[in-house]
Amino acid sequence: MVTIIVFFHKILETLIRYAYFCCQHMVSSMDIYVIPGHEYDSNVYVIPGKVPTIIDTGTGLHAEQVIETIQSIIPFPKIQQILLTHEHYDHVGGVEDFVRRSIGHAKVCAHRDIVQKLREGKSAFAEMLGGKMPRIIVDEPLKDGTELTIGNERYQVLFTPGHSVGSLCIYGRQNQFLFSGDTIFANGGFGRYDFPGGDYLTLLHSITRLAQLKVACLYPGHGPFVKGGVQEHILLSLQNIRSMM
Repeated sequence: MVTIIVFFHKILETLIRYAYFCCQHMVSSMDIYVIPGHEYDSNVYVIPGKVPTIIDTGTGLHAEQVIETIQSIIPFPKIQQILLTHEHYDHVGGVEDFVRRSIGHAKVCAHRDIVQKLREGKSAFAEMLGGKMPRIIVDEPLKDGTELTIGNERYQVLFTPGHSVGSLCIYGRQNQFLFSGDTIFANGGFGRYDFPGGDYLTLLHSITRLAQLKVACLYPGHGPFVKGGVQEHILLSLQNIRSMM
């Protein structure tokens, strides 16, 4: 009898955690839906509209929960593109599951310098976490200055290496939204540059470039998004990385 009670208690606990993840970890901000990263996962951004888009996918270790949450926002087959801010496993591990659930409708977009690396599907970080890096086919290689429609707005790709070889940010000149990947975070944070493919001076240059932008909302790869007073956060990131010299 005790065994049965414990068994059902574990099931109930799992369901409660699942429901919390799906219902509470979603914030809407001006047609940008934010699914905050769980454990090592990156944030996942869902932008409905004329060109429904997902930015980053997390590790894939919690893909079913994330997919269920996205489904509550927009039917998955309507997703037209999946944008990857860089090649690290915590941002791209869920790509395979996302593309499959889109019934192949979603094209994958990433910087052109990492097309081959993503195709090879190798990641020591993925293995360390008990996951497996998918072999990712990039349908649309991106470069600095590429323009894209995301949702109902036009955005520009900014090549911002330093955290990784293929790091990019996505900037809307009209709405002044910035999806910054792991280049910068809220509260003066910035991405590590001691991983393979990272470089301090390159990252410093990328953050200096971002500091020249007018930004109304900041949507980073991890942690909270920022609405209002964003310039202070970016300048603090610049100040903090300069202090590492």
